[in-house]
Amino acid sequence: MCTLSYFLTDDGYELFFNRDEQKTREMAIAPSKHTDNAIYPIDPQGGGTWLGVSYWGQTLALLNDYQSAFDITAVKHSRGLLIPHLLSNNTPALSQLKNMDLSGYAPFKLCIFPDKLSLNNGHIAFVRWDSKQLIDCQVESLATSSGVELETVTQKRKQQFKQFIDLRYPASEQFLAFHYSKAEQGQYGVNMQREDAMTVSISHIKVGNTIRFNYFDKQSQLISSISCLKVAAA
Repeated sequence: MCTLSYFLTDDGYELFFNRDEQKTREMAIAPSKHTDNAIYPIDPQGGGTWLGVSYWGQTLALLNDYQSAFDITAVKHSRGLLIPHLLSNNTPALSQLKNMDLSGYAPFKLCIFPDKLSLNNGHIAFVRWDSKQLIDCQVESLATSSGVELETVTQKRKQQFKQFIDLRYPASEQFLAFHYSKAEQGQYGVNMQREDAMTVSISHIKVGNTIRFNYFDKQSQLISSISCLKVAAA
């Protein structure tokens, strides 16, 4: 279960991501700069990541697709390894995906924020791999994944989103208040808390002339921030 939201700015965009995991899962390694010219945290279990931004300003956010049926014996690769691979060069991620053999990956949804995206330029791609084909999905200001009661969880989080966010005049403070909110408890809240699972981290990526990745690990209560100058794409 995870929740993604965003808004566009005059020179880029801001993205917010709550990662929900089992409480028994090993704590992630905080975001850092990697040799593939990208910033992202690492999940020790799979060695990959769920969220990353390249120095060119392309951001990828991965959500599990729990609703698609698949043959677990056919899974050969961790979904988290997709983002480091796709961000390792300045080729658009969507073009790479369309030319990849995805048959060894479990179902997923991927939100792609291109490097030149801003209020007046470019568009966001949201695609779903259902273990058989890559499908274009509708792009909305809020995306949610859930292994249980997806329709109800999505509806309730959208209601919370409307309470916090004024899309006519979006601001970081509104989105942060939403993602940190505990107004709705249990599995329906964006800042989720369940007996077996919880929101384990909250991320905020800001892309403009500079790139900043702010990260709050709820398990350790540590806050980290990584930034770099945006590199012009070739």
